[in-house]
Order: sequence, then structure tokens, then C-alpha cells
Amino acid sequence: MNGADGVPFSDSQDRAPTILIVDDEALIRLVLSDYLKECGFKIVEAGSAAEAVEIIKQSSVKIDLVFSDVRMPGQMDGIGLAKWVRENRSDLPVFLASGDIGKTNIARELCAEEPFFAKPYDLDAVANRIRHALVGRSGAGT
Repeated sequence: MNGADGVPFSDSQDRAPTILIVDDEALIRLVLSDYLKECGFKIVEAGSAAEAVEIIKQSSVKIDLVFSDVRMPGQMDGIGLAKWVRENRSDLPVFLASGDIGKTNIARELCAEEPFFAKPYDLDAVANRIRHALVGRSGAGT
């Protein structure tokens, strides 16, 4: 199975990595959430950037990575969310995805060290890149 097994965390014992999926399209969130759950990740969902910010601020929810669509309704889109995360939680990786080719360069520039996914994205590739980012972040292999 393509599980998250072997993704160690130095700050916890046997805790599954928690991914915050942010997308205003419920069906897209559902498909990605279900797949990542099958891979062994814990999933938290948000339908907007504002909702995601509130979840990240909650001390009771430990988010390990944010996966956000770029285009969303409201005052803050995915790019705004990524900027907020960079300013307030620079330790938190942000992956952006979009079906809008015009947003690609902005998203890639903002997330230069993390991947950008063009929609439709390959679910295996998403899970593998998340694993890679989390293992690197936890200091695995050292």
C-alpha cells in the first residue's frame, strides 16, 4: 500500500501526519481526502482560505502540511493563504494546485521549495511529494 508508514515525526509518537486540504469544490476535496486517508494521513478539510487560517490558528489541531487550491471565493485565495502561512507559520509547508495556467508562475514563485500541482493532478504524485516533504522536514535519515 502507498501508506504514510515510515514518515517519522520527532515531535510525536505514532502520530499520523495531518494534511489540511483547502478547496472550495467539495468533490475535489473529497477525492483527495479519501485518497490521502487511504495512504495513512490524517485529513482536515477547509472550504475557504479564511476557514483554513482559523484551523491553523487552533492550538488543538496540529497541521503538518497545507494543500490548497489557488482559486477560491472570498477575500483570500490560495496564494493569499500561502503568504499568510509564510508570515505566521514559516515552518508549515504549503503546496498549491490550480487548473488556471495564469496562476502557475505566481504559485511556483511563492512556493519555490514546494511543488505546484496543475489540475487535474496525479494522486500518487501528490502523496509521494507530501511524504517527501514531511520526511525531509522531520529530519529523517539523520
